[in-house]
Amino acid sequence: MSKLDQIIANNPRSSTARRKQGFLSGRARILLLTLTSLLLLFVFFTQPPIREAVKALLG
Repeated sequence: MSKLDQIIANNPRSSTARRKQGFLSGRARILLLTLTSLLLLFVFFTQPPIREAVKALLG
């Protein structure tokens, strides 16, 4: 093993980069899930029958 291979193997940054799988990091996945949920809720609650049902329950 060359000196460069040893440095790369013992570098904490490179080991965390190797452990991360997939395209998105944890924070990006949470953000994407949150934005998708908010969009679905917005679309769901802007439908007239849903708005009337919620209004009847609250009022």
